[in-house]
Amino acid sequence: MKRSLGILGGMGPLATANFMTQVVENTKASIDQDHLRIYMDCNSQIPPRLPPLISPDGENPTPAMRESAKKLEYMGAGLIVIPCVTAHAFYDKVIHVTRVPFLYMPEIVARACLNDFPYKTAGVLSTEGAARSRVLLGPMDELNMPYITPDAAEQSEVARLIGEVKGGGDIMRIASDFSKVLDSMMARGADYFVLGCTELPIIGNYCDKKYSFVDTSLELAKAAIVACGCELK
Repeated sequence: MKRSLGILGGMGPLATANFMTQVVENTKASIDQDHLRIYMDCNSQIPPRLPPLISPDGENPTPAMRESAKKLEYMGAGLIVIPCVTAHAFYDKVIHVTRVPFLYMPEIVARACLNDFPYKTAGVLSTEGAARSRVLLGPMDELNMPYITPDAAEQSEVARLIGEVKGGGDIMRIASDFSKVLDSMMARGADYFVLGCTELPIIGNYCDKKYSFVDTSLELAKAAIVACGCELK
């Protein structure tokens, strides 16, 4: 029996729309009824995730995330996912407000890396908040996986490019600038890249095919499809 999927979204809106597209595109279906029923709360008013991770005075997004989770439960979601990587820094404070189970993206991503790129070194790209809270790095450490992270200049550039995607910037220019970061990290030993922010796969779609990516949004979408009782395409 299929479970309906609840998407706790809005962080950011374009990335949320991209995630839903990935769910639909990766579901094996010949008719409409083969797809999942999806409930979405694309709440772009959820406060930014970074400020409370770098300062005790930063506005906490947890109350708004909890409200979204409750709305998804009320609508009828049988499983909830959070496409935003950085938001998983607050995961433990959100999941207990409903009886609906959640999928934990960081663990799903770490296992995808291990399966797809065994013995290879990951270049882990994310927001500063995800980097500081080690949201993605923790599960990778538990699996003893090799990785490198951006240096200060690279991290600053990644943050700028994420902001430009959110602001509707020129995606081709953004992809060109992003490729410079990738080349720099490859020179330091990265074999492939974990796109650890839901805006980064949007950029990655416009990058040269020479780069190998693990798309955190796509891995969560595939896990959600299976967990909700559908088949992968």
